[in-house]
Amino acid sequence: MRPVLSLFCALIACSLALVSPLHAQEPPNVEEVVLADPEEHLLGDLGRGKLEEEGVRIEAFALHDFWANVAGGLSRGGGVMGNMNLILSLDTAKMGWWEDGAFVFWGIGVYGRRSSEVVGDFQYTSSIDAPDSVELYEAYYEHSFMSGSIDVLAGIHDFSLEFAILDYAYTLINSSFVTPPTITQYPLSFYPTTGLGTRASLTLTDELYGLIGVYDGEPANSNDYREATWSISKGEGIYSIAEIGWKEDEDEKPYTKVALGGWFNSGRFTDATGQERTGNYGTYLLAERQVWQEATGSKEGLGMFLQVSQARNDRNTCPWYYGTGFSYTGLIRGREEDVAAIGVADAFFSSNFKDHYDTDDASERVFELNYRIPVLSSTTVTPDVQYVMNPYANPDTGDALIFYLRTEVAL
Repeated sequence: MRPVLSLFCALIACSLALVSPLHAQEPPNVEEVVLADPEEHLLGDLGRGKLEEEGVRIEAFALHDFWANVAGGLSRGGGVMGNMNLILSLDTAKMGWWEDGAFVFWGIGVYGRRSSEVVGDFQYTSSIDAPDSVELYEAYYEHSFMSGSIDVLAGIHDFSLEFAILDYAYTLINSSFVTPPTITQYPLSFYPTTGLGTRASLTLTDELYGLIGVYDGEPANSNDYREATWSISKGEGIYSIAEIGWKEDEDEKPYTKVALGGWFNSGRFTDATGQERTGNYGTYLLAERQVWQEATGSKEGLGMFLQVSQARNDRNTCPWYYGTGFSYTGLIRGREEDVAAIGVADAFFSSNFKDHYDTDDASERVFELNYRIPVLSSTTVTPDVQYVMNPYANPDTGDALIFYLRTEVAL
């Protein structure tokens, strides 16, 4: 074990030595990679600047996870997972059509050896872990009203890119920190197979916002998540989700966000014990705050977050989830854009699930530690380590220790 830990520490040290502070990049999510300026692409402008002046924007980016499970799990081993993304957006105002509108088309290709098949975990240690596929990930029209205070989109859309999001949790790569696992237990409209839906975003005051979404209740075949079913029927039902939140993001005050959300699915589905069910629902509470600033108004400093979510105990594998952690931006002097993060994700199993599979393990708990480094204006790397306790409550599966190196590149 010591050689592995030494290798991981050396990897972090080498990454820090190779990095130069060429670009100030905010801590992360996929959308920030997508919206890179032309000079911030690895391949340069390639004529994209002129196209954008005419209202046509073309973006390509790649995410890869290099991983190795060195202890426990179903087996030991390693591999590479990745996804390639190509996005075309059309600004209706710049194209001379009409004001305040945009069309977005997003294709995605997913490939590689999945770490979940080696670890055997419920929560997925990687947020890009999915079966190999090529998908039309998103295709929608978006329109703003009342000077942007109301924004509505309709089409094929991933609700998890907008609902239940925490900025201070997003640098962690375990999927639970991206979206609480109580929400994503069944094939709904999220990565990588999405479905038809509509979402409205409301700016109620300077701090208060609301989100409302209505989606196809079964956008993918429950036996094969790679098979999209772009149709809406009574049996599939409707998935609806809503969130109301308070967010303070002024220059002179620490960033703060509190949000409460709930969801309901009216369709039929088969639960983890093989029982046919109709109707499902859950709620979630999110909170985060910058608890210490290096200077007034600075993004550098310590932030913390909390996730609490629940779903019906009688028809879900995971009826309760708790997540918490810390994120520090600019921990090392001269590395103001680096982000160090630590988190704990605890997914509890239902009594029905434990009785059916004859297990006494109450939960799967994951500890994660990582350090996100902007290497170039187009590229970030994130060394990451996770320890998974009681993977999927399987008594034959030992606690797993898995190492990652994530790369994000705007092409």
